[in-house]
Amino acid sequence: MPTASEIAQHFPIESQSSDRDKAFLLAARRLMGDLAPGYAYLEIGSFLGGSLAPFLVDPACAAILSIDERGKTLPDERGALFDYAGITTQSMLDRLHKAGLATEKLTTHDGPIDTMAVSDRRFDLAFIDGEHTDQACFRDFLWALPVMKNSSAVMFHDSSLIYKAIRLIALYLRKEGRPFTFLKHGNSEMSAVFLGDLSRCDLGRYFEAGEDCDAFYAASEVTVLEHSIRNRVRSGPDGEPLRSFTIDPPKAEKAYY
Repeated sequence: MPTASEIAQHFPIESQSSDRDKAFLLAARRLMGDLAPGYAYLEIGSFLGGSLAPFLVDPACAAILSIDERGKTLPDERGALFDYAGITTQSMLDRLHKAGLATEKLTTHDGPIDTMAVSDRRFDLAFIDGEHTDQACFRDFLWALPVMKNSSAVMFHDSSLIYKAIRLIALYLRKEGRPFTFLKHGNSEMSAVFLGDLSRCDLGRYFEAGEDCDAFYAASEVTVLEHSIRNRVRSGPDGEPLRSFTIDPPKAEKAYY
């Protein structure tokens, strides 16, 4: 795993990801550089641009498409609404330029992926980190899949929150008869499906051994339930929530400060 200083060098812009999350992204970048030089990168949910940075500076990355539902309050599996008002594509670009990052190979689309015109480009690597609901994650994958190359990889952030979508994606790929390998990075919120020839390559050269899938799904269910209870369940006057409680509608909160 890269050192903290090496990770900071590759990620000069703040982001909502841990060092282990970032190490996974760098490992995926190395994989693409070795197996698909000249690769194209698709990102859904760029926020401040933190996860774009290592791909903008990678000479092996030829093109980047960033898709983001800007300026909206988005639902979340944690039982809250997250307000992203104030972060525009231009403010993201300003942050990238201030960090000394060139953006000539970057194209952007404001809105969900299903509102975008069909792209003629085919992508080698995608990162889904948009609205953290199972429905939106599954939608993002379904619309991204037709523009992915047969041998490609799709990564997910906050995997424990959208674990049901990941299970549906695996089921869909099995039904379609598409070869794939799923990898959940240990002690991290990153995971990925590797499609086609990438599913058969030696992923151990780039990534640590993944978590057990059943254990990941079981722990994720508990995580989502705990968040939902904290955010939406209010106990009655007797202080015993299992006997007297109400379920509040999701409350809005700032996604960043």
